[in-house]
Amino acid sequence: MSKKAFLVYHCAYQSDLSVLGTRVAFAQDRGAKVLKKLREEFAGTIDEVLVKPRPATFKQLELAHSQAHLEGLKEPESWRKIFGTDKPLERNKENLNTLRKVFREYRLKTGGTITAARLALKHGLAANLGAGYHHAYRDRGDGFCIINDIATTVKVLQSEGRVKTVLIIDLDFHQGNGTSNIFAGDKSVFTLDVHSKEGWPFHKEKSSPDVPVKKDITPQAYLDALKQALNKALAKFKPDLVLFVQGADAYEYGQLNKGEGFSLPLSTMKERDELVIDTFVALNIPLALIFAGGYGDRAWEAHHQGVRHLLSRTGILSDSSNAG
Repeated sequence: MSKKAFLVYHCAYQSDLSVLGTRVAFAQDRGAKVLKKLREEFAGTIDEVLVKPRPATFKQLELAHSQAHLEGLKEPESWRKIFGTDKPLERNKENLNTLRKVFREYRLKTGGTITAARLALKHGLAANLGAGYHHAYRDRGDGFCIINDIATTVKVLQSEGRVKTVLIIDLDFHQGNGTSNIFAGDKSVFTLDVHSKEGWPFHKEKSSPDVPVKKDITPQAYLDALKQALNKALAKFKPDLVLFVQGADAYEYGQLNKGEGFSLPLSTMKERDELVIDTFVALNIPLALIFAGGYGDRAWEAHHQGVRHLLSRTGILSDSSNAG
């Protein structure tokens, strides 16, 4: 396996969700901000490892989702329920065209996760600068997630014979309820989920293992809990691939509802991501990083430090900030 990392991104990742009437600051530009910062830090090398994805096909989506759910996404009312808005969404030509465009962008980001996983299997490391739609179930969307790119990617790679076993490490503030539900009872997929005990989703699914974190946890205790969970997972499960769901909404400046549960400083987010990435680099197990949750103008900061560390582990990119 070569020591090279790839980044997957497309300028169309910046979906305009205003038609849905939600006031949530989704930070749709965080991938662009991370990329801009990396171009400043790594002199002239980022574009050499940048890959544009193609949208996931409906055939690929059907591996993880029911046909009824995918057909239902043609109706504006389905979107309104997933995004939890009170604003009526009329079934007119303008809204239908807008939703088709947004759906294609969701499929594009899902294709980005598939692409990142394939690149990781070939080269060792990759990151999709978007997606992480871990709340979508097989038969319904949830929590702003209309489809589940993580589950789709696992199903696609298994159907292609590229992997047998996959470890999903989900460190988003909110539990990846959809992903855990989709793979419940599936011994080929291990879902390690460290999330807030408090707050949404109010019904927590069973992960393997599920690590709920209390509101008053200290940064060091959080890192200790993660390390212990990683050790237990690796003692039980030998993955062909790791999908690292790098949620940024545990970051103190990237939260949806500040004060709802625990929060971490950027330094701890950095240690968190380094622990995950370094563990699997040392074991020579391919790892693909996926963005997931993060809100507001500063969410990109948490994503950036993790992607930066992933790139630094390849030994190929020249860090201009340390150049003499």
